[in-house]
Amino acid sequence: MKIGVNALFMIPGEVGGTETCLRKILPCAAEAFPQDEFIIFANDENRTVLASDLRSCDNVSLVDMRVRATSRWRRALCEQFALPKALRRTGVEALWNPGNAALMYSKIPQATTIYDMQFTRFPEDFSRREHFVIRKLALDALKRSDKVFTISEFSRQEILRNTNTPFNKIEVVPSAASEIFAQRLPDAFIAERIMTLTHASDPYILCVANTYPHKSVETAVAAFGEVAGEIPHRLVLVGKPRRGEAAVAAAIAKLPDPGRVVRLQYVAETDLVALYQGADLFVLPTKYEGFGLPVIEAMTAGVPVVSTREAAVPEVGGDTIEYVHAGDSADFARAIRKVLAFDKETRSAFIERAYARSTKFTWNEAAKIIVETIKGLNVI
Repeated sequence: MKIGVNALFMIPGEVGGTETCLRKILPCAAEAFPQDEFIIFANDENRTVLASDLRSCDNVSLVDMRVRATSRWRRALCEQFALPKALRRTGVEALWNPGNAALMYSKIPQATTIYDMQFTRFPEDFSRREHFVIRKLALDALKRSDKVFTISEFSRQEILRNTNTPFNKIEVVPSAASEIFAQRLPDAFIAERIMTLTHASDPYILCVANTYPHKSVETAVAAFGEVAGEIPHRLVLVGKPRRGEAAVAAAIAKLPDPGRVVRLQYVAETDLVALYQGADLFVLPTKYEGFGLPVIEAMTAGVPVVSTREAAVPEVGGDTIEYVHAGDSADFARAIRKVLAFDKETRSAFIERAYARSTKFTWNEAAKIIVETIKGLNVI
């Protein structure tokens, strides 16, 4: 079967977890279904990256749609008018849209991934124009798609509460952490990368999140300020500035020593693994997660996690992470003190339980669900 993949949305380094999902699932799908052909419709920004990711997959071909996705209107026009023609030309029998948007008119079955309903719960994460476009694309996709994928049971319930989408139209496809996070890097390499990235060898607490308002990164900063006088650690924040950046900057400015907060906007995957594996603690103060990819990455990398009991986080963490109240810096400070005070045996047991849970989530399983569902659409 020829399965098309609409990758026109993906801009490397810019679309967060949606990029991770696409890039991890595609090679797994191609390997698990060698009898099928996967045709990826790429843009100017991602064609080189995707070609590199899929270079060893003989049953994958790339179609360059010659459009820059950074120009949203050009991408939208390409998606709605040029892509259907390319689907017919290449003989695609069913289409997967992994980027929250579907074709308005399609003569072949299409399945679309809607990751969450963030635009409904946290409209402040977007400009007025962004919110209008994202909301319209997602709601249209829910109506026009033959099947909808989402990344957690929480997100499925969010879709059901906020739209008229039938329950049996939605398939949950949990995300996962890359196997690279479980592969322990040499201590010397970790130390070198941490020194290079943070310009110090001090112990640190890690937070990975772009500064959207719903991520509430300022809560982690405030909590760090409450415990900073008691610990030698620094706080390392990995993520790009977004619409909540002003609140984060204000929280850092209030610290007695703002220099103990390290900001990194983007790091390569190997460096991110080193940062996780070298951390004494990982914190995610989020108020909303469709899945919570950084939580499972930390669990897989062997670092204790403190996060909120919000949205999909408990689906990922189960009873293996320390939970706090969202937006409560005092509760975060309490949890930070608690976990950092673990003795060696308690810490090891905490980490091992979380790692064992993380192995239940795999990209291979996600790829299997998606491809088998799409193949089923074609025979209906």
